[in-house]
Amino acid sequence: PSGVLALSDVSLIVEPGESVAIVGENGAGKTTLARHLNGLLRPETGAVWVGDWDTRQRSVASLSHRVGYVFQNPDDQLFARSVRDEVAFGPRNLGRTREEAESDVRSALARCGLQDAADRHPYDLQASERKFVAIAATLAMRTPVVILDEPTTGLDADGVERLGALVEGLKKEARTVLTITHDLDFGADHFDRVIVM
Repeated sequence: PSGVLALSDVSLIVEPGESVAIVGENGAGKTTLARHLNGLLRPETGAVWVGDWDTRQRSVASLSHRVGYVFQNPDDQLFARSVRDEVAFGPRNLGRTREEAESDVRSALARCGLQDAADRHPYDLQASERKFVAIAATLAMRTPVVILDEPTTGLDADGVERLGALVEGLKKEARTVLTITHDLDFGADHFDRVIVM
């Protein structure tokens, strides 16, 4: 919108099941690139493919079946009145049965250590815990691609360790995991490839 050209001549292939960290200075285009993968942004030239889907031909809702995106600031993502409802929103809107959605929610809450917070309002939690609510909401969708935008921001050492364990679990499930990060140690420790923009 400002007229700044954020991306030009970018060519990138991420293989299924690969884990990739995208690093670079502020303004390098990392988040802009990632937002093309779920249709929040559309290329003016060229094409972005998620599997055999051309993102120019798919809605954001359609792409949400394949790409889960965790925003840098969880407050930009959370809206429900309870953690459970927040985490259940995605599976329900993907057309899962009630039983499937409940199973997905239980699993995501457990993976993120949020079982005891399920009935709390997300905004009654600390910012670091809200980040895990946003992650749980994305994990519950069971998308083959998961994007984490600056996931370590605002986390203490225990939170970063917890997040690293989540990433390792996604890798074992052969899910494609991308992160945009300034945390070079986190990128190097948990991702197979680091790309500098």
